[in-house]
Amino acid sequence: MSLTVRLALSMALVALLVAGLSGFLAYRAASGHLERALALGAGPGNPLAPRPGLHQRRMLAELRSSVALSAGAAMLLGLSAGTLLALGLVRPVRELSRVAEAYRRGERSRRAQVRGKDELALLAEGFNQLLDELARKEAQEKQLLSDIAHDLRTPLAVLQADLEALEDGLLPYSPEHLRRLQGEVRLLGHLVEDLRLLTLADTGGLHLSPEPVNPSVLAEAALEAYASRASAKGISLNLRGKAPLCHADPQAIRRVLNNLLDNALRHTPQGGTITVELGEESTWVRIAVRDTGPGLRPGEEEAVFRRFYRGDPARTRGGSGLGLAIARTLVEAMGGRIQAGNHPEGGAVFTIWLSRA
Repeated sequence: MSLTVRLALSMALVALLVAGLSGFLAYRAASGHLERALALGAGPGNPLAPRPGLHQRRMLAELRSSVALSAGAAMLLGLSAGTLLALGLVRPVRELSRVAEAYRRGERSRRAQVRGKDELALLAEGFNQLLDELARKEAQEKQLLSDIAHDLRTPLAVLQADLEALEDGLLPYSPEHLRRLQGEVRLLGHLVEDLRLLTLADTGGLHLSPEPVNPSVLAEAALEAYASRASAKGISLNLRGKAPLCHADPQAIRRVLNNLLDNALRHTPQGGTITVELGEESTWVRIAVRDTGPGLRPGEEEAVFRRFYRGDPARTRGGSGLGLAIARTLVEAMGGRIQAGNHPEGGAVFTIWLSRA
C-alpha cells in the first residue's frame, strides 16, 4: 500500500472516530435530557401528556440517524482532505526519490525542485546540497586518480626507456645511469608512501604518539639534512628564535619540516635564503618556514594544501605533489594548525602552531 493511500485512510479513520465519538456522547446526553423532560411532562397533573415510550423512541431514532449521517459525511470529508494532504506531502518525497534514482543512473546534474519554505523544502534543499557535495567529491577523486596516474607514468616511462636502452646497449652500465634509475625508483617509493599515509588519515588509521619535543633540535636536524642540497643550489639556510617544548609526535613533525623545506628549496632561486623561525604565542609554539622565492599567487593560500595541486605547471620534478597536503594532515592530527601566506618582505611563509608541552 502506497504512502498516499495510507495517509488518506488514516485521515478518514481519524475523522470517523472523532465524529462517531462526538455523536455517541451527544446521543447519550440527548437521551438523558429527553427522558427527564418526558418524565416531568407525564406527571399526574397532566392527563394529555404523550406516553414516554413512543415519543422517546421516535426522537432517539432521528438522533441516531443524524449521528450516522454526520459520521459518514465526516468520513468522506476526512478521506477527501486526507487524500489532498497526502498528495501534497508525498509529492516532494517522490521528487527526492526520482532525483536519487536519476543520480544512481549517472544523471549528476539533476536536482530536486524546492517549493516553499517548510520542512520538506528544507529537506529538498539539504538533499540538493548533499548531491552537490557528492558530485564535487567524485570530481576530486577522478582528478586525484588522474594526477596519481600522471605522477606514476613519468618515472615509469623514464625507467622503461633507460632499461631498454641499457638492454640494447645504447647506454653504458655506468654509475651515473644507475643513480638516475635509483632516483626514479625512490620517487616512486615516496609517492606510494605519501599515498599510504593520506589513505591512513582518511580512514582513521593514522596513529601518532605526541610527547614533549624540542622544536629547536628538530629544526636544526632538518636544516642539517638539507644543507648539502641547499649548498649545491647556492641557497643559505638560517635558524632564528627560540621556542619552548611543544606537544607533538617527533617523527610526524620531522616529516612536516622536511616537506616544507623540500617545497621551499624547489621554489627558491639560486642565491636565495630559507629561514626557519621559532617563537611562541600564548599557549602555542610557532614554527615558520620562509623562503625568498616568488611567493604565492592570490587565492593560493588554501589551494596549495590540496593534493596534487599544481600552481605552476612548469614546476620542476622531484616531488610527489602531496608534501603540503601531508603536512596539513599531520599537523592537524597533532591538534595544531598550519597556514600559508606571503611575507611582507617577499617570498612564501608557512607557519605551524603546535600546543605547548
